Amino acid sequence: MKIFNIDEELKQKVKPGIIISGFTVFLIYILFNIGNIFQMISQFVGLFEYLLFGIVIAYVLNQPMKIIEECIVKKFQPESFIYRKKRGLSIFITLILFVCLMITLASIIIPNIIESLITLISNISNIISSIFNNIDKIFMYFNIDFRTNDITSINELINMPWQNIVKGLLDFLTKNADGIMANATNFLSTFGVVFTSFIFSLYLLGNKEKFLRQFRKLIAAIFGYKITRVIFHYAHKTNIVFSSFITGQLVEAAILWILYYSTMLLFGFPYPELIATVISIFSFVPFFGPIAAMFVGAFLILSENVFQAFWFMVYFQILSQIEDNFIYPRVVGGTVGLPGIWVLLSIFIFGDLFGIFGTIIAVPSAACIYSLISELVNLVLRKRKLKITETTIKQLSK
Repeated sequence: MKIFNIDEELKQKVKPGIIISGFTVFLIYILFNIGNIFQMISQFVGLFEYLLFGIVIAYVLNQPMKIIEECIVKKFQPESFIYRKKRGLSIFITLILFVCLMITLASIIIPNIIESLITLISNISNIISSIFNNIDKIFMYFNIDFRTNDITSINELINMPWQNIVKGLLDFLTKNADGIMANATNFLSTFGVVFTSFIFSLYLLGNKEKFLRQFRKLIAAIFGYKITRVIFHYAHKTNIVFSSFITGQLVEAAILWILYYSTMLLFGFPYPELIATVISIFSFVPFFGPIAAMFVGAFLILSENVFQAFWFMVYFQILSQIEDNFIYPRVVGGTVGLPGIWVLLSIFIFGDLFGIFGTIIAVPSAACIYSLISELVNLVLRKRKLKITETTIKQLSK
């Protein structure tokens, strides 16, 4: 005997309301416990820290490895020894190139950067004084009756014993036993994570087809045929966007370093190694990175010569136009395809969520999300046979 006799029509009316109410309660619960949820996720992710870092390293190393492997396939016959060992040789050559890059950085670039930093630190008092003197020259050039020397706090700042302060700070960092032990422990811990992740990455690169096949089988077993096809489709698009973006950004950073270093030497700008390195590193952060690099470079040059600092900003803008119009489109390409407003918004959102790393991955991540939402919206509009223009909405004939 039925206690409640509810007809089917009433059920169909009530069911959507129950689902929406349940989803709303679930969403409110998530919003109120967002901190605890993120903490649980971070703890879970921490269990697979080595594997996740290994996947990231393998993904980056896979870009040059693919190019080397494709060259081996084109140049050698399938029966040859080199062709049969193409994967191992590709990994070996990639590692050799990586080691050569590290040796170049350690023997040529880094010592020059350290020398520039030592010069800056050892002459910090003179540099600060020179900067304010150059600012006074700018005021004098524009007939502005104001001098920074009139401000007492600036004179106190200039006359501070900067060399003794820096020396005392370095002595404290080197002589403090706790600091040494903490730094040594952190270094060993970080080295252990990096080394273990690197070993994981070699295993992943050597058997990437096998691991990908196993992962695809797992996805298909969980989600079924239709959903799995959709996941594979968007995973493929995401891989294209990220691989093109990472490869392009690395190549562009190298080109920018060579371009700025050589031209700064040509025009006689000071600190060419340090400023070129800052520009190439900051190029990974879209929009804000180049602006910050320009001001850092101009500030460093301002300590030497005010007019050189001005001409550096002009020179930087000219090279930025060359980069934006000739280098970036050819190196990175148009695979990202994200409107400018979304680029800016993605940098803020991903930067707040994940810090510096978030600003680096903001553009390709937002491009993938933008593409997914665009395809879903267009699919819904096609099913409802709607055509949207800038000013009208039309119902297409069925």
